[in-house]
Amino acid sequence: MPWRNENQEKAVAVERMDLRRMLERVSGFKGQDFPAGWLGVRQAGTSGVPAGGVSLADNGTVLRKKDLLGGYYFLPVSFSSGVRTYEIDCALVSARLRKTIVQTPLSGSGGTVKELVSPDDMEISITGCLLGKRGVWPEERIMGLRELFEVNAAVSLKCALTDCFFDMDDKVVLTSLSFPSSQQVEDIVPVRVECVRDHIYELNIR
Repeated sequence: MPWRNENQEKAVAVERMDLRRMLERVSGFKGQDFPAGWLGVRQAGTSGVPAGGVSLADNGTVLRKKDLLGGYYFLPVSFSSGVRTYEIDCALVSARLRKTIVQTPLSGSGGTVKELVSPDDMEISITGCLLGKRGVWPEERIMGLRELFEVNAAVSLKCALTDCFFDMDDKVVLTSLSFPSSQQVEDIVPVRVECVRDHIYELNIR
């Protein structure tokens, strides 16, 4: 592989600082500017971010947090299994709720009878980055996610968006873990996690 020239080194430096552009390329989604993106340049405590750099949603989940680069990002995401916690930095979170509906056509009518309506498992997609210290490849964090994925059981997910839909004991099952290709930056590794909600049901037998 040829050595980078001066212009390429500058481009990599800009890329390292512009996580939003990297995430847009990896996720295929171009987000709009969010006010929390410039909260870090305003006086802490006057814009919903306390002096500690963390603010909470009404449900008690962390809503904004400061990353390793010193900027605030919205909607932190973390998984936990046992005593270990695995955080994904600067995450873009999408959630999908669907219902299973059995439809029976009515003869001589332009409609259907809807029956057996039941909600499906909530599907959650998380695209973010694993950040290392300046110039350090975050190998330990990559291995941590591998360890998390290899857990053959439901794990806990903390995210202000999903907590709006989860009950207290709800967890998730990881269905997919991928590391999308991107311009190589040694201390930023893009990652995508797909999971589904695991809800606890009580079965009453009479």
